[in-house]
Order: sequence, then C-alpha cells, then structure tokens
Amino acid sequence: MSYAEEIENQAASWLAHRDATGETAEMPEFTAWLAADPRHRAAYLRLAAAWERTAQLKRLRLEGQPVDPDLLIRGRTSSRGGRTRLAIAASLAGVILAGTWWLGAAKGTETYRTEIGGLSRVVLRDGSTATLNTDTELRVHFTKTRREVELQHGEAQFAVAHDAARPFDVKAGGRVVRAVGTAFDVKLGHGESMEVVVTEGRVEFLEASAIGQQTDTVQPPPTVSAGEAAVVAHGKVTVRPVSSSEASRHLAWQVGELSFQGETLSEAVAEFNRYNRRKVIITDPATAGLQIGGNFQALDLDSFVAALSRSFGIRAIRADDGTLILERASGAAHD
Repeated sequence: MSYAEEIENQAASWLAHRDATGETAEMPEFTAWLAADPRHRAAYLRLAAAWERTAQLKRLRLEGQPVDPDLLIRGRTSSRGGRTRLAIAASLAGVILAGTWWLGAAKGTETYRTEIGGLSRVVLRDGSTATLNTDTELRVHFTKTRREVELQHGEAQFAVAHDAARPFDVKAGGRVVRAVGTAFDVKLGHGESMEVVVTEGRVEFLEASAIGQQTDTVQPPPTVSAGEAAVVAHGKVTVRPVSSSEASRHLAWQVGELSFQGETLSEAVAEFNRYNRRKVIITDPATAGLQIGGNFQALDLDSFVAALSRSFGIRAIRADDGTLILERASGAAHD
C-alpha cells in the first residue's frame, strides 16, 4: 500500500468514526492527525465532501420512487456498518472527483484534462495518483523503463508509487521534475516559470533536453525535499522552506478553496480568474495593491466580491461582456 493510499484509508476511518458516533471535531487524536500533514486535511475534507453529496442523492428522487440499483456503487459487503460506509465513501469520492475527466489515448499516451473550475483525481497505471486543478492538461506515457508525464498547462499534485527502476518524470516549463516515490505539487505560470511544493520525499530538477542523454557534468541537479518549495524562473531554480500551514494553504485547491494570507488583491483576483469563466479586473493600482486574507470557495465569486465590499468598500461594476470591474466606492477610505 502506498503512503497516499494509507492517507485515504485513515481519512475514511475518521469519517466512518464521525458518521457512527457524531464525534471527531473535539478529539485530540483527530486534531493531531490533521495537523501532522497538509495532505491529511485535504484527504479528509475531500472525502467528507463526497460523503455529504451522497446524502443529497436521496433528495434527488421523487417521493415514493425507488432508487435505481444500477446507479449505486457495487462492492463487497461487510458485517460492520462503519466499514461498509467507509468503503462506500471512498468509492464515491473517487467517482465524484473522476467525473470531470476528459480521457483519450493515442500512440501509448493518455491525456487527462479538466475544464475551468474543474477538479479531478486519477489513479495511474503504476498506482501513482494525479490530482488536477482547474484548466489543467496532463499527457501520460508509461513504458517498461520510463514513467513520463507532461504538464501542458495548469497545476497538478502527484503522489508517486515507489519504483526505483523507473523514475517518475514530470516535464513542465522546459524542465523535468524527477521523483522515485514522493508527493509534490507542480504549478505552471507564464512562459516557462513554475512552482513546485514537495510534501513527501525529494525531487530533482533536470533540463528537459538532458533526459536520455549522457553528460560529463559533475554539477548535481537542484533538489527539493519535503517541507520545501521551488520557483523556476528565467532558467534559475530558487529553493526555500515552507511551513506546514503554508503548504496547507497552497494545497487548499484540492478541497475547492482559495486561501490567502497577505497576498495582494491583484494576486487574489488572478487566482479567482483561473477558476471562473466570469473574469474580474482592477483598474486602480492602489486598490490592486491591497493586502487580503481569508479562505474562500474558488467557484463562489459573488461571496468573494461581497467580502471585499464589507471590508474595503469595494464595489463590482458589471461590464457588457459580464466582466466584473472592481473599484473603490466613492467615499471609501484608502489605506
């Protein structure tokens, strides 16, 4: 069992315990488990969201109408109700998250894609998992000797199954992020810039042109270990430490959230624009430079705008094409 699968099982166990007893929130063991690794919270919230959606299925059928058994997940039964619920929750989480996949195959390459606002998780043929953020495309090509993934655009988090004989290569922005058994997030920016956050193990940065070629260089490739992040820009790799809280905020997208702590409004708007077809623009530099904080639902643009109005007196003017233009309301105080 991979570490990613172990986390999913632990999250499902806590969810089953909550469903059976109504407890978890005040349990110190549960709180400690959530704090131990940012992936714990992401897995639990993802599974809990799927579980809550199943409760809504009952409200979708007409009163007095039976449930079609072909719509239900088939699986092994268990005499223990908690374990049955655990298995169903885990299965449904996979189904719900996989529901927005676009999948195609050509010449041994599989392509996975999410649309704007989409979120999907897939299990690759080697047991590794890839979770795709909004507007993301992956191309996956596995052979007996290589595991190659090309991030065309967007952002993806990988939990890599250990295989020392076949490194796991993610090509993005002219570089290759290589891992054997680890977990890391790759986000492509403009041009060939990208950001990588490692939450388990270690990865190496290689030049894409050097893959498969012999080299005489003795300079070791840049590496990024668990608890570190790297930004690649202008051909340079810059590595820095990240706290567990920062890593959790960075991975909040896996549960449909955007988390800010001191980012400028311009940066926050850029993130919202990644997730929504309805775009937001700011024309006033002073307004764009405001620092904000808080957690927001990535697809709930209206609540974000309402919060800006309450906190900063910012109003949104709707243009003819639906674009929202943010500006300070007359009389609002400038910081």
